[in-house]
Amino acid sequence: MKYRKSALLLRWIALLFAILLAVLRVAVLKTAFDENGLLPIGSKVLPLTVLACAVCFGILWFLSSRLNGFPGRENFFSVQGVWLPMKLLSAGLLLAGSVLALRELKEFAFNGDTVIPCAGILSALLLGWTSLRERRGRAFFWVRLIPLLFTGAALVLRFRAWSHDPLVIHIVPALLAWTCCMMEMMLLTGFSLNVGHRRSGILFGLGAGMYACMTVPDYFLTERMALSDLLALLGVALWCVIAALELMRERTQSN
Repeated sequence: MKYRKSALLLRWIALLFAILLAVLRVAVLKTAFDENGLLPIGSKVLPLTVLACAVCFGILWFLSSRLNGFPGRENFFSVQGVWLPMKLLSAGLLLAGSVLALRELKEFAFNGDTVIPCAGILSALLLGWTSLRERRGRAFFWVRLIPLLFTGAALVLRFRAWSHDPLVIHIVPALLAWTCCMMEMMLLTGFSLNVGHRRSGILFGLGAGMYACMTVPDYFLTERMALSDLLALLGVALWCVIAALELMRERTQSN
């Protein structure tokens, strides 16, 4: 009961921020650029967008800091109830995005463009498998390590491509989303060793979902985001959000 109101408030605030940032992104994409697809000289769109993202994340940090801060364990995560289909959905989205990314390749070569989707397929299968496992132990650290390596490599590969974009405003939502996903996957490995950080796990899990929602308009309103990228990001972000929601359960917070 001690943390129940704080957890409930945090859920609704995170949902509200996800909607507001998505609306902000739509407004930016529709009104901020000139006929050449560039920002007008002196435009404040980029700093205002970064400020909005930072303020939302800062408020989530403040609210999550009021929750249980004791180390977390692997058995905090359940395979029962609504969590199972949601986890399978997240694994399915990642699998679909990774398979689609492979199909989009012009040639199959041993490079990042090929290895990352293959790692995504393996990660999706492992996530699906872990969602069905009731018994868990320290060995799960190695199972959780693969999705962590995938998200880290995916972020590096995408950043390499983003570095050629002259407008930073184009990459802000996806960069923040993938960074939060990588941080959340890293934090989840700690739960397998019974040293999980509950508050940080909640913060970055909700952050991943919040910023992932902000990237959705990019696919529908621009040509800069491929469907494979969107599906993969949504799959990983959904997994992170589910982990955060599980850590906010009353049973989890009271232990």
